[in-house]
Amino acid sequence: MKDTYRITIRRLKIDFEVRLVWLTYFPFIGWLYPFTAMHKDSFVMHHAKQAFVMALFFTAVPVLLTFSSVFIPISLRGLKLAFVVVIYLSHLCYFTLCARGFMKMREKAKYDFPVIGKYAKKVAV
Repeated sequence: MKDTYRITIRRLKIDFEVRLVWLTYFPFIGWLYPFTAMHKDSFVMHHAKQAFVMALFFTAVPVLLTFSSVFIPISLRGLKLAFVVVIYLSHLCYFTLCARGFMKMREKAKYDFPVIGKYAKKVAV
């Protein structure tokens, strides 16, 4: 399997290489490739574990908020709106963290996210 792909668009003068491991922080499913194909590389697994923990957390939060909003009466529409706003803010936060992780991986920096890094070290793969 080829790990690096070259993207060239002559008309726009674009020419660069893309490594598949940079997709580790692709939202929700990016950690799958490193877990299956790159499990020997400690740098890639460090980032893949963090991406996995982030995907779990930012999938669980909206699901829990959605199911808990079922128990709020219809008369409290403002509270339901607040739940929806929190769900959208959690997605915004997740995509921002994914972008930051992508940039750190591209820079080849072994970066630990403050809270996520602690839980990522407990993941045994």
